[in-house]
Amino acid sequence: MDAFAPIPPEWTNQAIHAYEFCCPNCRSSSLEAEKVWLNRRSPVLTEDRRRKWQEFYYCHCGSVWWAWSSDRPPKDISNQPDYNPT
Repeated sequence: MDAFAPIPPEWTNQAIHAYEFCCPNCRSSSLEAEKVWLNRRSPVLTEDRRRKWQEFYYCHCGSVWWAWSSDRPPKDISNQPDYNPT
């Protein structure tokens, strides 16, 4: 599965919009998804001229959901084992 494929996979047709950045059915995070596809062919511009994309996820529970890339929660990298600030 190529997350950056130009043509959307069939499974994205059944996706529902998740208003929180997790599976609306089981609340699993995007990191637990079995498949991912990013719709980078159709970016949307925000008021401050930034781009956002639709991110599609096929959850391990069988649900398919999408959310805007701009809705992704910030990642706390300070708790990662290879985090070495300079």
